[in-house]
Amino acid sequence: MVLSSWLSALKNKKTDNDNNFGQYKKKFREIYGDVLPKLKNIGEPGLVSVVLPVFNGAEYLREAVCSVLSQTYEKFELLIINDGSTDESGRIALEFSEKHRNIKYIDLKRNKKLPAALNTGFEAASGEFFTWISHDNIMLPNCLEVMVSELNKNPGAAMVYANMRIIGESGNIRRGHGWYEFPPMSGNVILPSRTDELNDVPNNTVGAAFLYRAKAARFIGGYDEMRFGIEDYDYWMRMNEIFYIMHTDFKEPLYLYRFHKNSLTSKDAELRITADRPNLMAYDLKRRRHILTRIEHGTIGELKNRIISC
Repeated sequence: MVLSSWLSALKNKKTDNDNNFGQYKKKFREIYGDVLPKLKNIGEPGLVSVVLPVFNGAEYLREAVCSVLSQTYEKFELLIINDGSTDESGRIALEFSEKHRNIKYIDLKRNKKLPAALNTGFEAASGEFFTWISHDNIMLPNCLEVMVSELNKNPGAAMVYANMRIIGESGNIRRGHGWYEFPPMSGNVILPSRTDELNDVPNNTVGAAFLYRAKAARFIGGYDEMRFGIEDYDYWMRMNEIFYIMHTDFKEPLYLYRFHKNSLTSKDAELRITADRPNLMAYDLKRRRHILTRIEHGTIGELKNRIISC
């Protein structure tokens, strides 16, 4: 299955709340103002916490870990979360943690699914910045350096995301996939430069290369453990509701996204990842209405309670 067919159901499709998100953001700012500068900085300054959840990913795990260890940005910690693997993933992760002081290994003993594994990792994280990588993907060497630089240059942004390149099982470039591919047949994924439609159109335009501030993450809470398969999309939508998300000025791909027979993307139909996105749009509209229920000026504490209670 190619990505173009995987996304065919989404082409030119919008939900009933089309153009509503821009109105929401305007109203949000009228009520709450700019939230990010009101939050206290947390985490070790400059430290990036990279969470790597793995479930039976021994085939690609070493390559993913080595891609993090090869970053030109050296101030990072890597938290490998073994989500109940029954293959050699745990042994491989433990070996890396014994050799590298900046790698932490956490064994969940049983499979709790991706969102729970992510939450476990970020609860143990110590950095000013957060990101995560799947066990089958690869960070290009300048990935963290570019994104940290972008957030440092843009203090008003809570999150930054970057372009990617699609690869196949053996690491070869997968061309002609049709997912924001530019130039044609390059294998690149050149994502939209803005997130205006992220919450209104059922298509995740953030992708897999991203970095966000720990204080923003602590404010909106963890990944929804009831939304396995779309936990990342739901999280970006929640982030977008409250904060400013920006694309990097750097246009070259920073991340290699692997397509293979055992990836979650290849199990799209089985997991209803694409099929459930319109339902997520409808739920998000209700969530945004919940956030805006105060007429008078609300406090940040009240806003956080509203986000969590939804």
